[in-house]
Amino acid sequence: MGALSRPGSLLVRTLSDIRDDGPVSILLVVSLGWFLTLGVRIVYPALLPQVTAEFGVSNATTGVFIGVLWTTYALLQFPGGAIADIVGERLVLTGSILLSAGAVGVIVLSTTVETFVLATVLLGLGTGLFGTTRLTVISALFDRMRTTAISVNQAAGNVGNVVLSASAGFVSVYLGWRWGFGFLLPVMLACAIGLWIALPRRASTATGDESFRQTMRKVAASVRRPSVLAVTALLSLNMFLYQSVTGFLPTYLVTQKGIDPGSAATLYSLFFAAAIGVQFLSGIVADRRGNRVAIVAFIGLSVPGFVLLTVVETFPALVAVTVLLSFLLGAMPPVNAAGLASLPPEIQGSGFGLLRTGYIAFGAL
Repeated sequence: MGALSRPGSLLVRTLSDIRDDGPVSILLVVSLGWFLTLGVRIVYPALLPQVTAEFGVSNATTGVFIGVLWTTYALLQFPGGAIADIVGERLVLTGSILLSAGAVGVIVLSTTVETFVLATVLLGLGTGLFGTTRLTVISALFDRMRTTAISVNQAAGNVGNVVLSASAGFVSVYLGWRWGFGFLLPVMLACAIGLWIALPRRASTATGDESFRQTMRKVAASVRRPSVLAVTALLSLNMFLYQSVTGFLPTYLVTQKGIDPGSAATLYSLFFAAAIGVQFLSGIVADRRGNRVAIVAFIGLSVPGFVLLTVVETFPALVAVTVLLSFLLGAMPPVNAAGLASLPPEIQGSGFGLLRTGYIAFGAL
């Protein structure tokens, strides 16, 4: 009985520590924003076949649509962080969700391919503004439990991947793809209101008084530090492996392992579902043993998954391998926390935004 209660008591103690360390209301509303931001970017490709069928475009054009979404998302990491350093995080995060909601609204009302492409660009811009700034807010408001708080936020994104893609697919089957996007709008608007109410104008120590040129000088000097370069290399490697798994796992399972597309989709969902618990656990490990220990442990635990994926054949074995692969996502919270900690607080938005733009672009290669 004592052994069984140990995980439960650890969870309760961890949640209590988070509550004592920082504002839980802000963590929850920022995590809701990340839930929507990541979720809508997974809903988009999930519903795209229905969209392109209606508009009569080719598979090659479909690939271009997804490329436009991810490229604009990646390019906005740095501007989003830089703008937050100047005007404060509340305006950027609220504006991000509102812009994304506007993009979803345009998608729902699209009657031409051109309008849909414009909405795709707007969605990339809106979601891109959120990625960097949600991390700088959490880093600024939490101290002792910083990495655990970041892991809660990261895990919320994976919940969005699983829940919103399934929900959108279900809605679209009965009501069409426009409703598959449209059901997100009320939640996005409620989130924007919550962000505006809960967040202070500025959470970080950046004052916004320096000129853009002065800020960029500090950023350029900071990103050349060995510690920052090392973290950037880890971020790039982690993102490259993540993009490889998420981009090719379903196809690999069907073509190389001979399983049916439905089973491949189930394993793909399991990858994200398992990552929810893995990321929460990694934050706890990092705040108790250090970011370096957590990074090495969780990347190390994922390595057997990559090796075994090439040799196992049975479905139960592939389930176990998929869970092992999800440990790769456990490295993200401590790597992000280490990246933020390696930069001066007054330029964390600009500096970490630049790093995110770089490693996301590298991961897409």
